[in-house]
Amino acid sequence: MAEQQNDRTENAGQSEFTTDIKETPKEQEVLTTDTENATDEQAVSPTDAENATEEQAVSPADAEAPADEPPAPTWRYVTVPDEQGGVRRFAAVFALVFGLAAVLLVGALFLGKSGFHFVDHVNTTQTVYVREYDPASGLLTPNEAADRARQFTVAVSVRTAAGVSGVGSGFVWREDGYILTNHHVVENAASVQVLFSSGEALDATVVGSNADADVAVLRVARTGLTAAPVGQSSLLLTGDDVVAVGTPARLDFAGTATFGKVSCPARIMTFTDESGVVSKKMTLIQTDTSVNPGNSGGPLVDMYGRVVGIVVMKVMSVGGTNYDGIGFAIPIDGAVIVAEAIVRDGAFTGVNPIAAPRTLLGVSGRGLAAGKWYSDPAKEEITESDTATETCTFRMPTDGIYVMSVGDGGAVGKIEVGDIITRIDGLRMYTIYDVIAAVNRRQPGEIATVTLLRESGGDYTERTVEVLLTAER
Repeated sequence: MAEQQNDRTENAGQSEFTTDIKETPKEQEVLTTDTENATDEQAVSPTDAENATEEQAVSPADAEAPADEPPAPTWRYVTVPDEQGGVRRFAAVFALVFGLAAVLLVGALFLGKSGFHFVDHVNTTQTVYVREYDPASGLLTPNEAADRARQFTVAVSVRTAAGVSGVGSGFVWREDGYILTNHHVVENAASVQVLFSSGEALDATVVGSNADADVAVLRVARTGLTAAPVGQSSLLLTGDDVVAVGTPARLDFAGTATFGKVSCPARIMTFTDESGVVSKKMTLIQTDTSVNPGNSGGPLVDMYGRVVGIVVMKVMSVGGTNYDGIGFAIPIDGAVIVAEAIVRDGAFTGVNPIAAPRTLLGVSGRGLAAGKWYSDPAKEEITESDTATETCTFRMPTDGIYVMSVGDGGAVGKIEVGDIITRIDGLRMYTIYDVIAAVNRRQPGEIATVTLLRESGGDYTERTVEVLLTAER
């Protein structure tokens, strides 16, 4: 009996799991299966053994009698689904995951940055601008905006007293015959004609203009014209879609529409004279819309069909390098102020909303090179040497601007003669033109941060001062 038990245990160990078989009392029938002859229907259980026929029943004596070569029994196992066990396993996994999540959450809440933090800051602030093509809102498709702009855009043909002809653009500002364009389009004009989108040409008179703002008002003897809706340039955002309509090159191209975006809604542009000194500044709308000579005076229109600017110029080349996609327009908010004064008073006076005089730091000086020797740098005439000489006794300690004089502006008490300006708002200064450009990127009344070196006892110490910028009077 013990031998039979060992055989069964050994074979069961080779199956999917091991079944322990206890020694069976003689009063009980033993589960035995003739695996070679049994079919699925002939599997015998201990209960069935009590009811089996004489040929099928196995007696205790037979079970104890060892066979000379007992056949290797084959066991057939039937897997019975354990529903309660599956539920228990699911509940255990769920509890584990939930518990882990709870621990992480508590750690993140109580430990903060010193504990768990998976995402620190993705976006602290996000501004989203959405505009849909909704007929009820008045928003137009680009082609609709261009078609509407053509209805109030005009070509301006000019002839000077010297017999020189030119072409520009403009748009109907008021239905009673007033038209806006640029001052430089009609400057020195002996005669002016306006060509409408219908093909009709009318003579025009110059009501007045303002050179600083580059705005001019024309008038034709006609009423009931299609006037342009006027928008608000102050509401423009970088990336807004715009369309420029005008007459580039010659009258044959009247009504040309080009499309682009606002690159900068308020770009400060400086204008210099022949000597390179800033003469005035203008706050303009920068756009990548393609504009060309002849577009000047034409409208820059938003996607609601409203005029937001007057095309005025483009950057074609700087230092011998050619550029594209840098165009500018006069903001319509300021242009309307100037135009209304011209119509009302014949001229514009007062604080110009578009153009401003140059901004001043309040000092004069010259750019000197580090390591060079100079004669008295505070004087107008100066000599330079690579080494110290009898006349060149001042050695420049670093590149910068040697201050020759201080005016009566915001620099008084902040900057002294002999100081060496090295930076303005963090930008290195090498020539006086660098200083002029740096301060004119700001408006009068703003504060500039000036970094300078000051000599004391033969040594230079660095200082930083805040200087109130002033306007040229």
